[in-house]
Amino acid sequence: MDGSIKFQILALAVLVVIFIDFLRSKRLPLISTNTFFLFWGASLINIAADLASYYTINRMDSLPAWVNTIMHQLYIGSLDVVVFLLFIYVSFLSGAQKRIAKPVLFAFSLPFLVSVFFAVFMPDLIYYHVDELGAYSYGPTVTVFYVTVAIYIVATFVLLLRKKNAYSKDDGGIGELLPDFKRARISVLVGLSIWVAVALVQFITKYWLISAMGVSLMVMYVYIRFENPREYEDAEIGTFSRRAFHIMVPEMFARKKNFFMVNFTIDDVDQIQKVMGYEQAKVVLRQAAEQISFALPGVNLYHSRSYTLTAFIQNRKQLDMLASGSELWNFKCNTTTADGVFTPNYHLTILECPKYAENVDELYDTLDYCLSQPSLRGSGKIYYINDEIIEKKNYRMAVLGILNEAVRNKAFNVVYQPIYSATKKRFSSAEALVRLQDTTTVGFISPEYFIPLAEENGLIGEIGNIVFEKVCAFAARTKLWQMGIDYIEVNLAGVQSVDIGIVAQLTKIMTKYGVHPGFFNLEITETASTDGGDMLEYNMERFRQLGCHFSMDDFGTGYSNLAQMAKVHFELVKLDKSLIWPCFGEDPDEPMIILSSCIDMILRLGVKIVAEGVETQEQAQMLIEKGVEYLQGYFFSRPVGEEEFLEKVKLALSKPLLTIDTATK
Repeated sequence: MDGSIKFQILALAVLVVIFIDFLRSKRLPLISTNTFFLFWGASLINIAADLASYYTINRMDSLPAWVNTIMHQLYIGSLDVVVFLLFIYVSFLSGAQKRIAKPVLFAFSLPFLVSVFFAVFMPDLIYYHVDELGAYSYGPTVTVFYVTVAIYIVATFVLLLRKKNAYSKDDGGIGELLPDFKRARISVLVGLSIWVAVALVQFITKYWLISAMGVSLMVMYVYIRFENPREYEDAEIGTFSRRAFHIMVPEMFARKKNFFMVNFTIDDVDQIQKVMGYEQAKVVLRQAAEQISFALPGVNLYHSRSYTLTAFIQNRKQLDMLASGSELWNFKCNTTTADGVFTPNYHLTILECPKYAENVDELYDTLDYCLSQPSLRGSGKIYYINDEIIEKKNYRMAVLGILNEAVRNKAFNVVYQPIYSATKKRFSSAEALVRLQDTTTVGFISPEYFIPLAEENGLIGEIGNIVFEKVCAFAARTKLWQMGIDYIEVNLAGVQSVDIGIVAQLTKIMTKYGVHPGFFNLEITETASTDGGDMLEYNMERFRQLGCHFSMDDFGTGYSNLAQMAKVHFELVKLDKSLIWPCFGEDPDEPMIILSSCIDMILRLGVKIVAEGVETQEQAQMLIEKGVEYLQGYFFSRPVGEEEFLEKVKLALSKPLLTIDTATK
């Protein structure tokens, strides 16, 4: 057996091994993966034909001429198919599974069709050379074949080296680059380079029939580096991985058919980890995957988010089967705890595409929105995404866009709600409040909506700095301290209060405008003061050294941790309206006892009180009688802009705001 035969047999064996491994693995249903499978099959046929043609060319004297001709036709035609499929495979990769239009596909196929025409109908133009050194074929048909191979190889290199996708026009995300196209590009580039190098050696030497080994090495390299199905598996859960999910989403849109994205989410993740541990939490998800796979055989599952499994379903009957599957809704974790068998809480969200998500970005936005909303959770419940949910999601996305724009342009408004002093009988301070309004789309946006959204998206720190600078600029410009305003209250978000750089940031702003730190009372929510820990205490101490003071905001809405309040030592405590309003309801006795006890304890700690939400003179009188010194609410003023605030402050200096006895107990 000569060297050429050995190379060809070895190349054939390599492809067979790859084929067996490929069939044994779970594969992503991508059009590129299917094309790679066809490319592999054509390579196998080509190597077999190469082996057969080498055998027949060396035995032309003993075999019928047509046998040798057919083997060479098969070899030339199959290699044309190999390079053509490789080009199509890379086209799908660089176009993120976008289908190729028929006219474009026909244009791509022209060199291939010409070469096949010559191979099939002009076999007489294939000539053969045999001598003691070996054998090879040549002639016009072989030349056309070489030109075709060169065209597709060059075209493939061009596709691989392009930075943009293969289809330059925006098509709603379908034609964008594959999420890991860079790795695919490198894998195919290296594999193709190996093949080209080996083929050039054979072309130059003519007698060294080693191109089959080049094809085999290329297929093996691309398979190991990129197309290996194990690269997309989540072995711990027994599903496809998150990476596979991100690759599969463009494929679903590229099919141009309706489909449903079904998300199975476990809700009580914290409880699972607390009761069972992190590793056992994965067991719960694996068991859930097994249950769903049992209820829906043949449907692929993707571990799309930490505790979410996703399936793409195109058959409505399968969807109904999943939603009503008793096996799924009777799911229980088999892990035994001290309390018995653990039963997790979970729900389904079902998104119909492209009805409610027309492209990749909209699908991701909707998925993330649904997973973030407490209203879309509940054990055993199924949530079909509808117009109402999409409208809320779109509003959220619009507000987030407005927030980002406002942060860039520092386009927030600051309003001031005056605080009345019962002892001084005038406005002695005010709370600075941030407002956001978009004049072109959504209009006024409630702080109760955009502030939590800003916190979720890491914007609250920047917003806090913007507000503080606007307050400093206003105070410095108007000299508020000369108008009887003792201090301005400015809110610190939880993340700000534990930011190691917050003291330096705010000090820089105060220095810039020449406002003394003692003019500011920094508000920290009760929850933040409880959760802040050592970092909060450290920042508060540094601020106090500068002269700032602190208020505990929203007292009565959280844990009401008096021990923590005494430890941190706030100068002021702000009573939330939820403690005050029930005292004036239908059954005021018990709320009044609670309110009186809170006021008494706070005053005994030597801390002053601000009552929020004061809306009637009756409320104001009761609070003053109980020893509350500062009152804030709509009875005195709503939050107002700078000019109106100044007018109210001046008016309060000349005209009493209360006609009641303000003597405190």
